[in-house]
Amino acid sequence: MTENMLEIQNLLIEAEIEGAWKPIVNGLSLNLKKGEIVGLIGESGAGKSTLGLAALGYTKPGCRIVSGSIRFDGQELTTLPEPELRKLRGVRVSYVAQSAAAAFNPAHRLIDQFSETSIQHGRMNASEADQRGRELFRQLELPDPDHFGERYPHQVSGGQLQRAMTAMAMGCQPEIVVF
Repeated sequence: MTENMLEIQNLLIEAEIEGAWKPIVNGLSLNLKKGEIVGLIGESGAGKSTLGLAALGYTKPGCRIVSGSIRFDGQELTTLPEPELRKLRGVRVSYVAQSAAAAFNPAHRLIDQFSETSIQHGRMNASEADQRGRELFRQLELPDPDHFGERYPHQVSGGQLQRAMTAMAMGCQPEIVVF
């Protein structure tokens, strides 16, 4: 294991804008050690969310990583095959979307969406995932945590959805949570 949990070096991410590729993150470098918190500040459209997704080895449609390095626990993510990236996402590194309302599936209960990652990755069975969800809903001070997960996304406030998404990100006890 390396000293840094996350190392991003000289990262260049481009987006296709009006038919041409243009840099949206250019030359960014940062290191994150275990136990540290790093915050990025920037105006809307500065590339903060794009960088956060890149930390999981993911780019939005219309974006591409052109050069640089993203290493998680010594492993290069920019060249890691998608099946290997999927094993990391949600388990060792997780992401809290900026817009929780857009990230949830409106047709599924919150507890089912919470449980999905833990069950898919074989970390918990359905009963354990349900219990873990209730624990995290309680820790994040959501109302009526034993029944909160029975609701659908449209039945809770935006702030409650954000906390439910935070619970989802923490479900598998990842080493890094990207907000």
